[in-house]
Amino acid sequence: MPRVLEHSSVDSRTPAFDLPKTFDTHDWDEFKPRLTELEAVVTDNYISGSDPVLCVRDQDGRNWTIELASRARNAEIGLKESAALPGDPVRVIGRRTRHFGEQRIKAVHLTIAGRAFEMYPGALG
Repeated sequence: MPRVLEHSSVDSRTPAFDLPKTFDTHDWDEFKPRLTELEAVVTDNYISGSDPVLCVRDQDGRNWTIELASRARNAEIGLKESAALPGDPVRVIGRRTRHFGEQRIKAVHLTIAGRAFEMYPGALG
């Protein structure tokens, strides 16, 4: 909703330039530039949450947090909570966080129980 500022000018709160659609508004500086691949099993999912994530466990027993795209993008590609149930195998391709000791990946591509989801088209190269 527009708001009226001093001197009766209108502020529509729209950005002065368009952000690239490929990477939404995420801060990719927090993640390493190299892609990482992870094979794991879904332990929990929060796909419909305000910050959509999957919780997975790899073959070595380590727990990982997989950051997904925005809720709008997830809905657009058909990624719903019912697509990733606990126990489902998942293959993640994404960028690992730069923070030491943190098991977190920003997914660019997911394969859950044989179904592929391209989170950010063109990010795989």
